Amino acid sequence: MASSDPSRPATGYPFVPNGIHYPPPPPGTAYPYQAPPPQPANPYYYNTNQPYPNQRATLLRRLIAALIIVTVIFFTILFIVWLVIRPHLPEFRVTSLSVSSFNASSSSSSVSGNWNARFQVYNPNKLKISYGDIQSSIYYKSEFLSQTRIPPFKQAKKNVTDINAEYGAMGSYIAGRAVNQINGDKGRGSVSFNLKIVADAVYRVGGFRARRRLLRVFCDDLAVGISGNGGSGNLTGGARRCKVYS
Repeated sequence: MASSDPSRPATGYPFVPNGIHYPPPPPGTAYPYQAPPPQPANPYYYNTNQPYPNQRATLLRRLIAALIIVTVIFFTILFIVWLVIRPHLPEFRVTSLSVSSFNASSSSSSVSGNWNARFQVYNPNKLKISYGDIQSSIYYKSEFLSQTRIPPFKQAKKNVTDINAEYGAMGSYIAGRAVNQINGDKGRGSVSFNLKIVADAVYRVGGFRARRRLLRVFCDDLAVGISGNGGSGNLTGGARRCKVYS
């Protein structure tokens, strides 16, 4: 039998280096070495199936939200400004009313007289008011007696202004029943008159016109004391507040 040559490479299986034999694995063991530990999942794994957000839809939602916020802020500020500067009707008072040469004729169903009225006008607004085309009339109950025009004027905010109105009647016709009632009132020492004012009022903020209104002012049951058969008298009971409509 030929001797083995140590320089010659080994062939065949299993190879036993240096002639050392290891014991075979125990029965029932398929793999003689310990199994490698399980590998953890790849932490850098990225699910490429995840959908990307729609950038256009996101941008549109943000624009709509911003528009809603701006609109709410704008109308809130507008409402606050309206509460602060919203126009209120001015206040009118009759502070004096006098009559002279007052006479009611039963024979001609006419009335004559001269009246002088003073009004106090208060502007409660934080706006300026310009009054124009002012007309005022005086009545006995529903009977028209005389009419006059009042010069236009302006009011600053929170301002009080006094205006005068003069009326005159010379033989103006009225119903016979009204003549009898006037003479009856004169006999009792007091005749009541009604005053009416119609004016065009323009509210202004700075140099801008904010609103325009047609004012109607009614000052009713203004008692003027007339002594005896005289034709002169003055307002009794102090200043009277008028009703203002627009």
